[in-house]
Amino acid sequence: MGFYTGRTGKLYLYGIFPPSFGSALTPTDTNAVLKIRDWSLDTSLELLETTTIDTAVKTYTPGMVSSTGSATVMYYRAEPGDVGIQFEQLLNKVMKTSGAGVTEADKVGMMLRAGSQPGAGVDIKDDIGFNAYITNASITVGTGELTSVSLQFTVDGPFIELIDA
Repeated sequence: MGFYTGRTGKLYLYGIFPPSFGSALTPTDTNAVLKIRDWSLDTSLELLETTTIDTAVKTYTPGMVSSTGSATVMYYRAEPGDVGIQFEQLLNKVMKTSGAGVTEADKVGMMLRAGSQPGAGVDIKDDIGFNAYITNASITVGTGELTSVSLQFTVDGPFIELIDA
């Protein structure tokens, strides 16, 4: 299987990944977010200009890398037998009922899966793992539409796992 469709995508939620975690994690359904519609991840590199007054062509050096992303999950109440994480566990990381606000304890470990391919005794995983803060949550209710929760997040620190080669 060379191509993946949205059917193979998943989002897994964990506690904070330690920096030395590596890629030893094998996600399970108990960590999968229920009823996810989509996710995306954007990574950007800031380029620092090094052009001097005596040159005619601009030059650059790499600066900081940052990553942000989004996910849309369905507003869904688990039914008996459902295994996984409901939307409110994500909402609770940014929408608070107390005056304490968001703290470092609200940082989450996230694993985004584009797909997976069974190999010869080894599974090839197309996973991206990182720690992040959920920075925005929006609940959308519309006539004739399923209610959904749109989330935005910002990656905190380096990636923990990247897609297998």
